Amino acid sequence: MANTSNIDKESREGTIFYRRRIGDWIRRYIVELVIIFLVLAFATATTVITVGARRAFREAKDVRTALMFVGTQYYGTESSIYDPSKPTGLRDGAAKDIAEISTRKGDVYLYAWDDKNNEPLMFEYRKGLYTVTYVADSYTGKTGEDGKVNRLMGTWNVFYSLRVLNYESE
Repeated sequence: MANTSNIDKESREGTIFYRRRIGDWIRRYIVELVIIFLVLAFATATTVITVGARRAFREAKDVRTALMFVGTQYYGTESSIYDPSKPTGLRDGAAKDIAEISTRKGDVYLYAWDDKNNEPLMFEYRKGLYTVTYVADSYTGKTGEDGKVNRLMGTWNVFYSLRVLNYESE
């Protein structure tokens, strides 16, 4: 016999009808609504993060092109865009030139530069909660199927980070 502790019995002409209590019905629909809300919130958050990551990646690709153009300008003046003594790795004024050429609104940190081929070997682009890193195949020595290093290829990584703790001095 079924457990009928939460169900009221009603009998008419030998047939037993079971009627659910209103509390059970409400509880069931509230749980369903909470589950639907959580699934939609997860889907929305995933979509927003992915769209932002793609936007940051496109801007980082523009920054790579701008680094090459500005590097060519500095090469014409017999100097280099790369200055390892600076925190950003860029010579004074180079960040401004890169911002004018590219569509970026973030920060660029240049870690390695190829003076011979006039291209970035490793840099980082930070915009909001996104960090995009680029490492050229010629820097890592990664080769293609033909055994040669492709100068135009590189490894791109996009990271999303949340600030968990923030400590400030008083």
